[in-house]
Amino acid sequence: MRRDYPLMVFGNFINELMVTVPVHRHADALVAVSPRKIWLTQPGDVLVIPRPMSFPLRDYACEVLGFSPADVAVVEAPADDLVTLTEAVRLNGLVDRLRTEAQNRPGIRFQPFAQDRPALAAAAEIGIPVEGYAVDGPPSTAVDAVYRINTKAGFRELAGELGIRVAHGFSCATPEELTAALRKVLADRGAAVVKPARGSNGYGVSFWQAADLPALDAKVTEYLSSVAEQPPGWVVEERLDFTRVVTVEMEVGDAGPQVMHVGEMRTPNGSFSGQVTPLVASSSATDELVEAGLALGRHLHQAGYRGPFDIDGGITAADVLYSTESNVRKTGCTYLDLMVRRLLGEERAAKAVWIADSRVGGVDRDFAAGLARIRQAGLDFAPGADEGVVLTSDTLDFDGKWRYLILGTSHSGVDELEARLADVLDLV
Repeated sequence: MRRDYPLMVFGNFINELMVTVPVHRHADALVAVSPRKIWLTQPGDVLVIPRPMSFPLRDYACEVLGFSPADVAVVEAPADDLVTLTEAVRLNGLVDRLRTEAQNRPGIRFQPFAQDRPALAAAAEIGIPVEGYAVDGPPSTAVDAVYRINTKAGFRELAGELGIRVAHGFSCATPEELTAALRKVLADRGAAVVKPARGSNGYGVSFWQAADLPALDAKVTEYLSSVAEQPPGWVVEERLDFTRVVTVEMEVGDAGPQVMHVGEMRTPNGSFSGQVTPLVASSSATDELVEAGLALGRHLHQAGYRGPFDIDGGITAADVLYSTESNVRKTGCTYLDLMVRRLLGEERAAKAVWIADSRVGGVDRDFAAGLARIRQAGLDFAPGADEGVVLTSDTLDFDGKWRYLILGTSHSGVDELEARLADVLDLV
């Protein structure tokens, strides 16, 4: 989306909204992808991230976007411990530098990945307004809504108030309540899923079946030990068989909520890896998902929230939609949507078909070498083109995965490009 003011893009992937207590098995992967935010910048911006950015990624992204790497100030704030980016900035002695960067950019605004209280405190400490709000920032009603809806129990409760369909289930405050709810759901429905009250990206999600009932107490104890870092609080829901997992990405502005896109998520082993947009096959259930997003968006708008959010859901074989959660923050799909708009422009982006995913490859784990392979095969996206492959981040030293976005004008076209990319990088 076009803007005529600079941003301080604040990559606070460790925050208070996704999990209550940061843990490595959740946070490390998020920190690893944080340099992808370079794709959302323009000349004059400041990018603050919790890890160093690879030079090949930076040079490549800036080349595709059409500006010099020197045009964006990249401020890296790594920390030995799992702390919020706000705390990492302080530990690295970077507050004064960020103040100076802001003072040198009249009209700059603060754009966090997640609008948690530490990020809002950072904006106030640096002395710049949060994007979408007046100088004094979001009202307390908006902050409270953000914290509430980013919990599984809070979303279930609000969904009930707004008439949004969710799976049968219970919110549990104690281990005893968790065990009792599991016993009931398994006995009545045959299968269950347990989710921590505050969790994202599949963290702490556990699947259960009626066969677990005879040893339920012991199994619950084992499960609780796996999420022992977190405070008590869980949701137990009937486990439904979804044939498709979908999302609606939304944005709340001053005029109210609007739809960014609807997509079908790729969720191997129950965890998000990528997405196809638009859906390969339409479904009336997605109309219901959009209505759910608009209803939640109106609630957030009334609370004073401004910014992105989504609703994720599953569609059963009977074409019935169940909403599963909302993420009131930027998401992996938010940045992809913004990236597509940035690369294609609003008009072409509205008609585009795209795939994003992350897969391990069988070639050398070298970003520049992989990019060279893609270019030699004629698969790379070039400015002005309608189709092609974009490497979105460089996490090869972390997980060996090639992260990519494929742009095209038809599903068959992007499928063909992905198959060719798989051959070039020997993707698994």
